[in-house]
Amino acid sequence: MQDRSTSAKGRRESPARGSGRRRRIRVDLERKGVSPEFSQPVAERLAVIAPDFTTTEYAAVLDGVAAAYGVLRQDSDATRDASEILRLMEGFSSEMRKLEEGLRVLSAYAQRMQSRADKSGEILH
Repeated sequence: MQDRSTSAKGRRESPARGSGRRRRIRVDLERKGVSPEFSQPVAERLAVIAPDFTTTEYAAVLDGVAAAYGVLRQDSDATRDASEILRLMEGFSSEMRKLEEGLRVLSAYAQRMQSRADKSGEILH
């Protein structure tokens, strides 16, 4: 495992330089739509190996991270949507049980009224 102050090729670098590199990676990721909460830990990891990337490789890595973040965000949104749908369906189910109970009460009342009418010979309307 590498020390954070050592590049992937084993070169020692100053903490200030690593800090600037992390900040630059975060800024680049956030420009690509990656949230600060996600870009910060990724920048920490990439800063260690970023000195070894060519400009093309660096851009490709950032594009890959941004694409992965997009997938993660979509999955998160889908999960949140599914949770909301589940919550709504549970509420709907609860209301349906209440309606069912109300219909049972009304049905029992209507049967009692019909039974009384049959006994007394009255016509129910």
